[in-house]
Amino acid sequence: MNNLSLYIALRYFRSKKSGFVSMVSTMGFLGISIGVAVLILVTSVMNGFQKELETRILQAVPHASIEGSIRSKDLNEIDLQLKLNKNYLGSAPYIETQGLLSSKYALKGIVILGVEPAKESLISIIDNNIIDGTWESLEEDSYNLLIGKLLAIQLGVGVGDRVNVLVPSVSASLTGMLPRTKQFTISGVFNIGAPELDESFAYMNLKNSSKLLKMKGYVHGVRVSYQDLFSAPIEIKKDLFLVNNSLDLSLNSSDWTYSYGTLFKAIKNEKFLVSLLLVSIVLVAIFSVVTMLIMIINEKKSQIAVLITLGGSKRFIQKIFILFGSLIGFFGTLVGFLSGWLITYYFGSLIYLLENLFNVKFLEVYFIDYFPIDMRPDWIFFICFFSFLLCVVSSFYPARIAAKIEPAEVLKYE
Repeated sequence: MNNLSLYIALRYFRSKKSGFVSMVSTMGFLGISIGVAVLILVTSVMNGFQKELETRILQAVPHASIEGSIRSKDLNEIDLQLKLNKNYLGSAPYIETQGLLSSKYALKGIVILGVEPAKESLISIIDNNIIDGTWESLEEDSYNLLIGKLLAIQLGVGVGDRVNVLVPSVSASLTGMLPRTKQFTISGVFNIGAPELDESFAYMNLKNSSKLLKMKGYVHGVRVSYQDLFSAPIEIKKDLFLVNNSLDLSLNSSDWTYSYGTLFKAIKNEKFLVSLLLVSIVLVAIFSVVTMLIMIINEKKSQIAVLITLGGSKRFIQKIFILFGSLIGFFGTLVGFLSGWLITYYFGSLIYLLENLFNVKFLEVYFIDYFPIDMRPDWIFFICFFSFLLCVVSSFYPARIAAKIEPAEVLKYE
């Protein structure tokens, strides 16, 4: 009996009959396929943005910072206090200022960071993204500078070229108060893949920045990295309390949520809202399947009545239409999965082709200038399973209607 119910369901599913019912059946099938495909694509792109923010952007900026006028001789004591935290990974002193970088071709406003290269490698991925020159070149006594790829392009410079650095620290001269300026040599170019960082940041040795700004044995703060990025806002407050008590200081703290927290929350909220909207596509398709099943039941009432008179039980009739709806859900989800996976896999190439074809840049103003893709098997499985499950569940109501048909009422006019 089970094989017979499946056979009848397959006959209905493969029916070539034209008409309104067939159109509704096709629309339901396509609706499920399109809904699943678009859900896979959109969630993969949104997951990609979130992953890029976590692994690329947030690893290039400090998890947290202890800020204030800190004496260089206190850095060892601060480091000892930070190491008491079991989630601590590393720390590095820094001097930060805004300035101007000028070459023979252009002038650009930038953020200048004075760092200790050996310690900076513990809290940042900049050293792993050097595309020309070396990170170790900052260790040398000469005045070297590392800049981002986009900044190098804008200034028209490369490794070995000289640039002038102008900082807001002023010094008196016969002509009045002038900003301090010093000539540096470009010793390296990095490429994070984020325009915000690649065109706005420059790194120099901590001692060079101290001389340039006349810090005289002080730094602006200590940047800290933890094992868990998302615990940084809590951990830095604990560490700040220990440091202030130990050194009797009144330092402040900040963390990545001050600069990128809003963006991170926006991506998570957008992913949820967009997914919710796209789920509605699947729900509309499910509604079409239910409508189609009811129409087929009304169209084939006489056939159902005959099956009942031949001994078909209510459970047998229900199985036919539950299996019918399940077949639509299974094959609709399968087509959606295959097409969604294919489109998502080649989405970057498709976008690149469209950008070149129409001479536009879709993500020119965003923190990354390309569409990142992160296809997560668990997400794809959930989307496909949820869509299929909805089709199966939605088939129960039409199946119950079919099982309640009274043969005598239907066949008395036949």
